Amino acid sequence: MNKTFRNIVIFSAVVIASGWIGVWVNAQIPSPSPQQSLGLLLWITLPLLAVLILRGIGGDGWADFGLKLNLRGNGFWYALSILIYPLATALTVGLGAATGTLSTHRTFSELLPVLGFGLAASLIKNIGEEFAWRGYLTPRFQTLGLSGFANHALTALIWGLWHLPYWLFFLGSDVINQYTSLGQGWFIALGLIGLFPTSLVYGELRLKTGSLWPAYLAHNMTNALSASLILEGFVKLKPGAEFIFSPNLDGILMMTLFWAIGLWMLKRQPGQ
Repeated sequence: MNKTFRNIVIFSAVVIASGWIGVWVNAQIPSPSPQQSLGLLLWITLPLLAVLILRGIGGDGWADFGLKLNLRGNGFWYALSILIYPLATALTVGLGAATGTLSTHRTFSELLPVLGFGLAASLIKNIGEEFAWRGYLTPRFQTLGLSGFANHALTALIWGLWHLPYWLFFLGSDVINQYTSLGQGWFIALGLIGLFPTSLVYGELRLKTGSLWPAYLAHNMTNALSASLILEGFVKLKPGAEFIFSPNLDGILMMTLFWAIGLWMLKRQPGQ
């Protein structure tokens, strides 16, 4: 068996199982909150541990890990990584407000500390997540010779399967019901679908720059803003309006914007 293919299978098996291992651990060692549990820690850290083992002693090496910043010639992509989610969110919220399906509350000055706290938390959490997905899976699929679209689609599929136990058990229905009126089933279905355009954009940032840092920045900006806008009361949507106008990547409009940007990135040739 091809070594790269073998290691991708091993990595995928570990990350898909990690959350379910965490669920089992929480059943054996109960904690006051699934959000502060040993099981959640395992879900977050096992993918990174798999990367370190496969690259360190599994034969994958570190050449395509993407730790270099590669700033020269990539200023546009770095700027896009920081701005893409805030701009898409502003457009979505603006259209939602114009159609009367959502309303905005609180002030920009109140948003800044929420954004800062969310960014600080994301900077830590996404070390593990992006080092695993764009630091390992995306460049390993590229080594196999997959096209950009197939690469990002397969990455999204495995990424989504990794998220399932988090949505089902660690996040909890109470938080989901606070976030959306659509219910847990729709929340998970839209979350899975939304990972495909997200993976396309993050993956192309990784491949265009040869660095995992632009995808890491984009992911942090997304996490810092997304759910906080609703959970902290900055944006309020009419029941059912989340399906289209959610300011997270589980809304049809945000998905459409990311699909459009991602496909444009996919077609853009190096140097253009």
